[in-house]
Amino acid sequence: MRAFHQYRIQTIFALLQSGVILFGTLLTGAIMKSMELAAQMEKVPLILRFVRDWGFLLILVPLAWIALTIRLERVCDWHTKRWTFISCLCLLAALAWFMALTIARAGSTTINAGP
Repeated sequence: MRAFHQYRIQTIFALLQSGVILFGTLLTGAIMKSMELAAQMEKVPLILRFVRDWGFLLILVPLAWIALTIRLERVCDWHTKRWTFISCLCLLAALAWFMALTIARAGSTTINAGP
């Protein structure tokens, strides 16, 4: 229980980051399905296909962040909870921005079915 208390910042923000990733991945897939883009996947931009099919792998980003910040807090004297908090906010903002752009692109992608 003490280890959880010591790394509470990492736990909370990793859950937030994972939530952003899961929400963005599921919403991207739902939008693509509702726009009937799934039937023509070869014409869909690569980033949308990646997020729809393999977006859950982005969960590795918060896991890597947890491992890195715990390691830096243990080894480096200059890396404090303040740097952990700043880095988590930056990563959370980057993930939210990426998912927002992916969702917007999924909603605005048009595919010509041809003649």
